[in-house]
Amino acid sequence: MPRIPLPVGIVGHEDLPRTRQSLTNCFNVGGGVIMSRPGIEEITSTGGVARGQFVWNGALYLVVSEQLLKVIDVETGATSVIGPIAGSEFITTAVGFVEAAIVVKGGAIYTLDKSDNLSTDIVGTSIGGGEILSSVAVAHIDGRFVYVPADGSPAFFSDVGNPASVQVLSFFDAEELPDDNTTTFNLRNTLYIGGTDSFELFQDTGATPVPFTRLTGARIDYGYIGGLTAYADTYFFIGREKDQDFGIYAISQGKAETVSNEAIDVILAGYTQTGLQNAQGARFKWRGYDILTFSLASDSFGFYKGNWFKLTVLEGSTEKSWGGQFINQFIGEYYTSSSDKFGKLAKINTENGAKIPIVVDLAFEQADNEYFACQSVSLGISQGFNPEVGTVGLAMSRNNVEYGEFLFRDLAQKGNYTQHLTWNEPGGLGAYDGFMGMRFYTTQDVTFSSNALSAFFRG
Repeated sequence: MPRIPLPVGIVGHEDLPRTRQSLTNCFNVGGGVIMSRPGIEEITSTGGVARGQFVWNGALYLVVSEQLLKVIDVETGATSVIGPIAGSEFITTAVGFVEAAIVVKGGAIYTLDKSDNLSTDIVGTSIGGGEILSSVAVAHIDGRFVYVPADGSPAFFSDVGNPASVQVLSFFDAEELPDDNTTTFNLRNTLYIGGTDSFELFQDTGATPVPFTRLTGARIDYGYIGGLTAYADTYFFIGREKDQDFGIYAISQGKAETVSNEAIDVILAGYTQTGLQNAQGARFKWRGYDILTFSLASDSFGFYKGNWFKLTVLEGSTEKSWGGQFINQFIGEYYTSSSDKFGKLAKINTENGAKIPIVVDLAFEQADNEYFACQSVSLGISQGFNPEVGTVGLAMSRNNVEYGEFLFRDLAQKGNYTQHLTWNEPGGLGAYDGFMGMRFYTTQDVTFSSNALSAFFRG
């Protein structure tokens, strides 16, 4: 029986169905091995809408609807109310040595000290002697907090050690290109200011009144839109070259490299720029695999070692974006919040009680499009580890668009590690004119790890 390579992730051209392959809620770890992604074990319902979460001062904090909550018991999800966070937009945060800054995107700036005192009082004045502007981003570097105003105007910064103290001359905008500022982050103690068309890099020279000096010739000609996420000693973001299509990029040694492929770019193209501005990125390590995720309004997907995979959850009969919108590691676990749920990543095939559909779409094409018949298909899958017997379905396609009915087979009972998962129907699995598509599918709480696929053909 010839071996058929398992998919590496979401690949293929939109208008060429035979080129399309994909993984949903599982990912290729390399060496021809596929593993399922973690589920989410619900801890509690927060009774509000998640707007962000962060770890600081030895504690996990959540912003839910219009309240800042501190988790006081991760086992039960019990929280204490710290204070109000006005608005409904997502938050972004930066933490210092003695205080943290919380920015409501397009709204107020809050500060939080180590005694859990929450304040919106800003000491001093900012640009032109006016009030502190509403902001969309904040970064911490060399003891200062740097803010990017919501209107795209010059960035401003705090005094050392005090995120609420901003002086009248504490702003800078030494740009080569006249685009609006949209984000900021600190990478290896270099300050990046992202705009609609470019990123520029700054270093703290210690000068007064403005310590930040632009690095000459270090401009990155990609504009920022949303989803900024630290990952693997760099940052990923959704953006685009000026007047070009959307994509996902990684900052690397003073430049931006494309990391999205055509299949991901097609998903991004289905959104407006405003819709992509609220994209949320997250990072976690699952069983040693370092995974990045992006969550959009109707789509979510993950990234591992250059390959992308879909992330979904099944609510009733409808597939929706997964619930890992905000993720933080805290005391050895990864805690997550989305909508009104607070939970943690776990080795289960459910998400806050809802089913997770695991789907593997792949294709086999015979050389020279020769006619062939498929007698049987065998999937090498983890057997004997499930507490209850589960099933996996297989559907066949002649065009990679339309599929037949699923044929379901039972996985082995616990302790039966040698059973094979094989589809061998009387009369075979169909005849094909050079091309055969396959779809493997399960929604049950099973260990879906696979390292081989083989098929028996007849000419």
